[in-house]
Amino acid sequence: MAKTALQTTCCIVGAGPAGIMLGYLLARKGGGGLRCWKKHQDFFRDFRGDTVHPSTLEVMHELGLFARIFAVCRTRN
Repeated sequence: MAKTALQTTCCIVGAGPAGIMLGYLLARKGGGGLRCWKKHQDFFRDFRGDTVHPSTLEVMHELGLFARIFAVCRTRN
């Protein structure tokens, strides 16, 4: 398979809770060319953050995201 070169201004390696929040915050500030990479295509616990730390929950709440994320998490099995 041929590899394609990508150009970006910011690359976040890891799409766990912290990496995704960083990407979200940078994108809100106009972070064009932002890329977030995750090694695995699934979300099994072995391959992502097992917990969301209290400080991350506080940031989610301050950004008005916590209620929306919590609602989605409660509807999935």
